[in-house]
Amino acid sequence: MSPLSVAAVAHRARWRSLPPRHVVFLEDEPCRNLHVLVEGRVECYRASAEGREQIVTMFDRPGDTFCIPSAFATGRNVVTARALVPTRLCLIDRETFVDVVRQNPPMALRLVQAVSLDAKRVMDLAESLALCTARVRVARLLYERALAEGVRSGRGVELARERLREDEVASRVGTVRVHVSRSLQSLVRAGTIVLDRALIRIPDLAVLERVARGHADEAFRNRPLARALPPAGRHVTFVTDSRAARA
Repeated sequence: MSPLSVAAVAHRARWRSLPPRHVVFLEDEPCRNLHVLVEGRVECYRASAEGREQIVTMFDRPGDTFCIPSAFATGRNVVTARALVPTRLCLIDRETFVDVVRQNPPMALRLVQAVSLDAKRVMDLAESLALCTARVRVARLLYERALAEGVRSGRGVELARERLREDEVASRVGTVRVHVSRSLQSLVRAGTIVLDRALIRIPDLAVLERVARGHADEAFRNRPLARALPPAGRHVTFVTDSRAARA
């Protein structure tokens, strides 16, 4: 953008500070602004009539911009956005941004790229919900978060549990809390993760990656209990006293 365009946007930009759990905007409301994250963390989700939520995407990097599809295509918010922590936003009204884009073709190209990435994220989410088990989806989320914010510890990684509450994980992966709890315990029994009060420890990130990609059979066959069981193809015959059964 030219300095003149930057100045025009800055002149009309507004700042907004939000407390945790505050709703930024609601789904299906008219989209009047683009939002730029200055600091904090915002989740965008859709909710059913029964109140069940599915998180579509999360913004936690300064400079993340959201509402692009709503501002340039639908005219209405396609999701609800909510601040998770104390958050500061820069708001740019839709008309100003449209005028600037018309005058800056390279910027328009970048916006097309951004919308394409958003579309890919939604397609990946749809594929995950339709084709992957809850355990694989939970493993995939842990793996992605480990890459983004994990603390290295030898070959493994540690994650803070407070940023991965079970109800939040359930919303992210499209299931309910009880299934998240079962998936986490399944990963623990396989030795893929270790849980304590404060941390989720991932001893070997490569193993978690295999589970996240759906290649979990090998990891789960290596459990001590699994090794003690007969192979899946082996038949087991149960012998009963037929006379006692008839009596």
